[in-house]
Amino acid sequence: MKKIFLILFTISTLLSCESDDGITYTTPDYISGKWVLNQIGSINAQNVLVYQNYINGEGCEKNNYLFNSNGSYEKNEYQLVDAVCQNLQQIGTYEVNSNLIILSYFNEENQNATIDLTIVTLTYTEIQISYTDKDTNELVFLKLKKDE
Repeated sequence: MKKIFLILFTISTLLSCESDDGITYTTPDYISGKWVLNQIGSINAQNVLVYQNYINGEGCEKNNYLFNSNGSYEKNEYQLVDAVCQNLQQIGTYEVNSNLIILSYFNEENQNATIDLTIVTLTYTEIQISYTDKDTNELVFLKLKKDE
């Protein structure tokens, strides 16, 4: 009798399990939003990553990235030119692939160009990224905070 009860219990348990096919999981979108540059870092002669506060020109807005949920972005880099603050803006599209943010844009020669930003750490309020500067071939680290 115990065997029959155990068999019936096992069969009913297996038949009563529902499929998880209807469950969908949406990955939180941590990237979208305005990210303001706070610190810039480099690796020193002792092979140690050192950050320093990033300060824009007086009267200029803070440099930032704006990542839109539709895959477009703006990079706003403000510089003082003849005592006037100018925005050297870069506009394009981005995609997130694993730990990379791949920026695609048209450069000064109107050619397609890309920049790969490696995500070092990412929370909802802070992101640390690194990239290789194409002019100096140096590894650059940036700490950005989300502008709420």
